[in-house]
Amino acid sequence: MQIEINSNKIEVKEDATLSLIFSENNIPYQKGTVIGIIKKETEKSSYLDEFLVTTNKGSFVIKIKDTEEGKLFKNITKKFESKNVRWKTSTLIAIGSVPTTLIPSKEEQIYNPWDVFFILAGFDNNTTYIALSKKTQKGSYGTKNTIGKITQGRHVLPLIDEGDNILSIEPVEVFTVEKDFETTTDLTYKPKNGEKIFTHVLIKLNDTTPMAMEHIFSLTKDSQITIDEVTESYISSKGLIGFDVQSENSNLRKKNSVSVRVEGKNTGVVYIYKKERITTPNHSVVGTVIFGSELIEMLKKGDKVSVKTTPHSLSFLGLTQKEAEDILKGEGIKHERTGEISNTAIIVEQEPPYTAEILKTKTVKTLGIDKNNIIEIELYEDKAPNTVKYFRKITGLINKSIGKLDIQFAHPSVSLVAFEGGSIEAGSLIPENSPSNTSYRGDVGVTNMSRQHKGLIGIRLKDDEAYGPTGEEFDGTNVIGKIDLDKVKVDFNDEKSIYIKEIKK
Repeated sequence: MQIEINSNKIEVKEDATLSLIFSENNIPYQKGTVIGIIKKETEKSSYLDEFLVTTNKGSFVIKIKDTEEGKLFKNITKKFESKNVRWKTSTLIAIGSVPTTLIPSKEEQIYNPWDVFFILAGFDNNTTYIALSKKTQKGSYGTKNTIGKITQGRHVLPLIDEGDNILSIEPVEVFTVEKDFETTTDLTYKPKNGEKIFTHVLIKLNDTTPMAMEHIFSLTKDSQITIDEVTESYISSKGLIGFDVQSENSNLRKKNSVSVRVEGKNTGVVYIYKKERITTPNHSVVGTVIFGSELIEMLKKGDKVSVKTTPHSLSFLGLTQKEAEDILKGEGIKHERTGEISNTAIIVEQEPPYTAEILKTKTVKTLGIDKNNIIEIELYEDKAPNTVKYFRKITGLINKSIGKLDIQFAHPSVSLVAFEGGSIEAGSLIPENSPSNTSYRGDVGVTNMSRQHKGLIGIRLKDDEAYGPTGEEFDGTNVIGKIDLDKVKVDFNDEKSIYIKEIKK
């Protein structure tokens, strides 16, 4: 039997499971992510309350209102086909005429640009014209209500002259495809003949939004995102909520476009659109879904979905100088090693820092250090989630495999080393996971919002029963993690900065 996987037609055996099909056809699948399955598609057509008017000078669309005049127009459109433009003024165009059953009214009405209405010449319904309004005007034309409004093709009206012909007036037909679908993460599922299967979403990122591009790389660093909100017009992921992104591209948010919220309470949230939304300075449009839009339509709150990007991230932090060089050769990008330049040196910084800039300049400079000089840290995300999030943001671990801390002071007499933080970002750091009886050697802490030096980061070098890693009393300290100081080769007194790597326990 034949099925489709990611738009590729594949012949498979009946009763074959997804696991077997993926394995035999070398189809990558990320465990736990949603697989979308279209079981059946049915095409249906329907008519909108819109009519396409075709003239010898071009076409335009009228959106019909639910008025007596609008209902009448739907019934008599064929009578106006082959009619001419009888007159044209600076304010309107008149087409016709035909007899109707409209009851004449002498009430004066106001008409706006692009309004469409009936004119009863001499208040006689036997000479009924269609009028296209070009300017705001007031008049008594024999009817009370408008037919509707021109919504598309407005540029045609200035081209129309007296004597031009109406070739056709047709209702706008819309074709829709109804899909019978389901989602699963169960690889024992057995597809049936003709089913269409989708395993991932591919996003093409804009090279004009370098910072927002890096934000997407951070959100998708595990090649998947969690869907936190689903509406009729979009889905969103709040994995990086609260993280600042510069406004770079506030274009129209079309269907399948991807944006990042840059202002408001949901700053940092990423949105993927199922329907068009208006332009707003609160969003920066960073890319477009070029594959997997069908899967987007199927997702539910809480789903994890596999996401790929083009281009992919060119962040080399945490790789060796040799690993980065091999990748860059394949990309046709010039690589310059600095710092420790040996093949095994670990990259801790790069210039330019953004993928978009690297692709533009076709060059990158990487700074390497001895792998023994990278400090490993275990973070207590379950005990101090807000402060760990702050720490990752300050150090860069939110979107990088290697973080950096600038040393503020290291003083053996107080048995701690302190690092610069961010007082503004720390303004909401409520007390969490504060020490109780002892602050232990290797504890990493942050001064919380209850103290003047909120946001300061510190490492305790010796046990202390009164003060935490930043020198504050216990109630002013949030413990966020631990470092095994016995493994640390760095002398804090000799360095301006340290580089850290998060490890999982």
